[in-house]
Amino acid sequence: MRRSVVAAVALLAVAAPVWAGELLLKDDGKALSVTEDGKPVLSYWYTRVDAPEGVADRFWRSSYIHPLYGLDGDVLTQDFPDDHRHHRGVFWAWPYCAVGERRMDTWAIGSVRQLFDKWLVREETPGYVRVGVQNLWRFDDDAEPKVCEQVFFTVYPADDQGRAIDLALRFQNIAKEEVTFLGAKESDKGYGGFCVRPDKARAPFTFTTARGRAAEDVLQLDTPWADVSSQIAPGEAASGVAIFQHPGNPGYPHHGWILRHYGFLGASWPHNEPCRLAPGQSFELRYRLYIHRGTAEEAGVAAKFEAFAAEAQ
Repeated sequence: MRRSVVAAVALLAVAAPVWAGELLLKDDGKALSVTEDGKPVLSYWYTRVDAPEGVADRFWRSSYIHPLYGLDGDVLTQDFPDDHRHHRGVFWAWPYCAVGERRMDTWAIGSVRQLFDKWLVREETPGYVRVGVQNLWRFDDDAEPKVCEQVFFTVYPADDQGRAIDLALRFQNIAKEEVTFLGAKESDKGYGGFCVRPDKARAPFTFTTARGRAAEDVLQLDTPWADVSSQIAPGEAASGVAIFQHPGNPGYPHHGWILRHYGFLGASWPHNEPCRLAPGQSFELRYRLYIHRGTAEEAGVAAKFEAFAAEAQ
C-alpha cells in the first residue's frame, strides 16, 4: 500500500469528534507533549531514553508514547516495567522482523533501533493537534537505514466521558533486500504490532472486547476492538483505554490480539503470518485509542467503536 504523506495525514480526519478544549504542543528537546487546558494528555519521546539504574543499557529506546494520561490526570501506561523491560507505554514493534536473513528485533530492543529522522507535521488547531514523524530503522553496527517508519497521530479534546486519539503507522522497505514483519514464532504466539503497556500498579485489569469480557489471557480473538480498564487507585473510580481497528486495515477485522492480565493490550498484526516487503513496498495500519472514564461498559466503548467504524467506512 502506497500513500503520500498528505494522504496519510488526511486519513486521520475520519470520524473525528468535534469537542472544544484547547490542545497545545510543547517540545522540550527530548519529548513532544500534548496538553489540554494545561493538563497533560501524552508525551511522545523522539530522542534516546536511557534505561534506569540497574537495567541493562541495551534497553534504551525512542519513538514511543509515555505517559498516556487518563481524563483525570491518572497515568495509564508504564515504561521499563520490571517484568518486561522492553515494554514501553504505547509502542509499535515486532519480534521477528528481518532484512534478508538478518533479524531485526524491535520488540525486545536488540541491535536495531527506531531512530528519529524528521518531523512531517506539527499542527495546532482549535479542534485537534496533529503530529507526523519519520523514523528510520538502523542496526547499531550499520548506518544504512532498512525501514522508513512514518507515524501520524491526531489528538482530539475530551468530553465528559472520553478522548479519541487516531494513529496511522506506515512502514516502507528502503533496504536493498526483502524485509519481513512477523510475530513471535514460539507456539504461534503472534505478538508484534500496536501495543499498550498499562501500569501494573493499577492491577487487577479488566479486559473487554466485542465478544464480552475476557477472563483469561488471549492471543487470538475475532474482535475489531479491545479495552483494558482498572481502578485509578484502590477504592477509586476506574478508567481505561481501548484500541479500535480501522476498517481499512489489512485483514480487518484482524484476529491477532494480545490481552495479558499482568498488564498488556496489543493489536497483533500480521500475527503469525509473515508480511514480506520487496524493496520500495510499504504497508499502513490505522487505529484509534479511546481513553475513557469508568469501565468499558460504563463508557459505552462498544457504541463508540460502532460510530467510529460506521464513519470510517
